[in-house]
Amino acid sequence: MKAAFSITSGEIAAVTGGRILCGGSGISVGDVTTDSREPAGLYIPIIGENFDGHDFIEELCKSGNVKCCMTMKAGYESIAQSAGSGLILCDDTLKALGALGRHHREKFRPLMTGVTGTNGKTTTKELIHLVLSSRFKTLRNVKNYNNEIGVPFTLMQLDDTFGAAVIEMGMNHAGEIERLADMVRPDIAVITSIGAGHLEFLGSVENVAYAKCEIMKGMKPGSTLIANRDTECFHIIERLASDHGLVTLTYGLDAGAQVKPESYELSEKSTTVVYKEVKITVPLYGRHNIHNILAALAVAETAGISPVEAASALSSFENVGGRSEIIHSLYTVIDDTYNSNPLSSLYALESVCDVFRGQRRFAALADMKELGESSALYHIKVGEFVADRKFDGLFLFGEMSQYYADGAERVGMSPEKIKIFESKDDMSAHLKSFLKEGDVLLVKGSRSMKMEEVVNSIVK
Repeated sequence: MKAAFSITSGEIAAVTGGRILCGGSGISVGDVTTDSREPAGLYIPIIGENFDGHDFIEELCKSGNVKCCMTMKAGYESIAQSAGSGLILCDDTLKALGALGRHHREKFRPLMTGVTGTNGKTTTKELIHLVLSSRFKTLRNVKNYNNEIGVPFTLMQLDDTFGAAVIEMGMNHAGEIERLADMVRPDIAVITSIGAGHLEFLGSVENVAYAKCEIMKGMKPGSTLIANRDTECFHIIERLASDHGLVTLTYGLDAGAQVKPESYELSEKSTTVVYKEVKITVPLYGRHNIHNILAALAVAETAGISPVEAASALSSFENVGGRSEIIHSLYTVIDDTYNSNPLSSLYALESVCDVFRGQRRFAALADMKELGESSALYHIKVGEFVADRKFDGLFLFGEMSQYYADGAERVGMSPEKIKIFESKDDMSAHLKSFLKEGDVLLVKGSRSMKMEEVVNSIVK
């Protein structure tokens, strides 16, 4: 990743709490990168699970591809000096990157919206971006740049031409959203949903709620929190918002929601809601997208954008690959392989039942990761849901397959309708010979399971 902005080595040291080891304070830096393959003014080495960016400092200095490097390790002074490069020592290069992102963000005053939640973050962010872009030049983070590397790089794209920004914030551990919110300082925050995700690290759904609510710590009193009233742990969100002095605007299907549809309609090509007598049709599939659309309408309302303006903007939405993407061939495949957790799995299965009636319906599921000690229980629950919704077959891959199967059989699905495969290749081969014209197949699994390989194989 790379971002362009203007700063000196002296400012970098001051902002990050670092100490200049060589090169002086007057080195002018016009861009920053964490990728050693990209020439840049400033190189910030990040330490990951399988790599250490410090390993590339010597090569970069000697190549002349950087003016200045940051480091949290000693021993590079002579290398930098001999190459004529600047070198700044800091305690933590990841925190230094975040400090630079926050420093740059504070130079500008766009209408800043932060988005977090267990499910729906990316789609909701994209919908909000469309709505805000109808009124302002609007910045957003792209791809999966929603973490402590991606967010500061996104913020560094800001300049005085942007009237708004919408920043998605992801997490795995407690404390991460708080650090991101400290960089972003949102005027508006959206919490899309709370559910079982990252339980391996957080332990309970309640702890997930507290972790997502860390976004409030970056907000000033009187700012607006937009929350899904239908989600688990809404009471925690509501209480913490009050404690922080925030104005809460709720959305959902619950009668108590402030932004709720007068009616809605679902099809395989679109989701339609009627809000304040305005018909808003978005080319998105799935019941869960009602909530994503309502979240965007709530942001529109906060920003002074009318439902008519919002409807026009949202009609041009283009779906993000791997998120409930419908692919037609001889049969219909719903590619929902970007990621998976219990809540998103239930959403995906329910949507199949909502839209595809009178057709044979099947689910090809792989493991849901990061569920900790509750993993078996949640896989059983999803299996139960498949059987309860009368799916015509269940195809499984991964270490947790038997738990899906146990759940489905418990609610009455015949064992003959459940097949567990040793490999994705075996699953794909079976599906290609088994599926018939008119059948509908949902394919879903956590990112690491790479179930898109199944999709790519069976829709060739």
